[in-house]
Amino acid sequence: MMPNSAALEVAGFTHPGQVRELNEDTWASESLPMGELFLVADGMGGHRTGEVASSMAAESLVQTMRELPDVPPQSLPRALQRSNLAVFQYASKKAESRGMGTTMTAVMVDGNAAIIGHVGDSRAYLVRSGKILQLTRDHSWVAERVRQGLLTEEEARDHKWRNVITNALGSRPQLRLDLFGLDLRENDILMVCSDGLSNLVLEAEMLQIITENPLDSLDVVAQNLVDAANEAGGLDNITCVMARVRRLAPRSKPYPLPQLPKDEGYAPDLTEDPTSTIIYEGAAQPVAQRPWLLPLAVMLYIILFAALLFVLQQAGK
Repeated sequence: MMPNSAALEVAGFTHPGQVRELNEDTWASESLPMGELFLVADGMGGHRTGEVASSMAAESLVQTMRELPDVPPQSLPRALQRSNLAVFQYASKKAESRGMGTTMTAVMVDGNAAIIGHVGDSRAYLVRSGKILQLTRDHSWVAERVRQGLLTEEEARDHKWRNVITNALGSRPQLRLDLFGLDLRENDILMVCSDGLSNLVLEAEMLQIITENPLDSLDVVAQNLVDAANEAGGLDNITCVMARVRRLAPRSKPYPLPQLPKDEGYAPDLTEDPTSTIIYEGAAQPVAQRPWLLPLAVMLYIILFAALLFVLQQAGK
């Protein structure tokens, strides 16, 4: 278990699984002046580069969060963008690392609130009052098809493209993320995990493991969850980080919690200054897909071109 404050108990466990020799997952937990930070990153990109991407992103995020004085809704996305650029620039300079990236789900607990920054298909869950709730949405091909009503949850779980993610940290200079917050209650449990756990262990089974022995330490619970994924096949690296709210405390500073907008998304371009201040009125998330934009642009171009030809013909008469 990593060091943490008396108000929050944090523990994590990771395992390479039963198929892969290398563990490309990284997890971290850090006590900061503004609260407790914990995260899971699941690297990708070929031999060893996934491991580099996830560890580099995690180290950069923790270091930046130590340095930034802002409240979490501002500091967390800024730190994530620094991590994004660190991975992107590293991959740009090394041919063997081209295309590497990582998921990142990071939680900053500040007193009575949790701020969550999310990229990719790792997940954050909340366990409260005997129920489990998935807080994050997967940035993956199958998840998008489920949201569009083209696949069911059951079909997505076994789909051959279930591991194809549509958004990753380090894949491009501009970061796209989901950012949101929630008010916490005493005895809440927050869990962040890689898809090596969520793809093999159903939510009902997760909840049973978490709640069946309430006196177990989180170290034991986290390892039991990872063991369950290994028993189900261990097809991928498996990582789980958990945090239990022992008691609530005031936030370091008063601020509104960011919320995910229901319709439009906002993707900040911080390429030139990754530490510039961001004031979120809503949240940053992948830009909504608009398949009608290209046909509309082509149609407008044709109309304008035809109008120009008409004017030129009239002028030549």
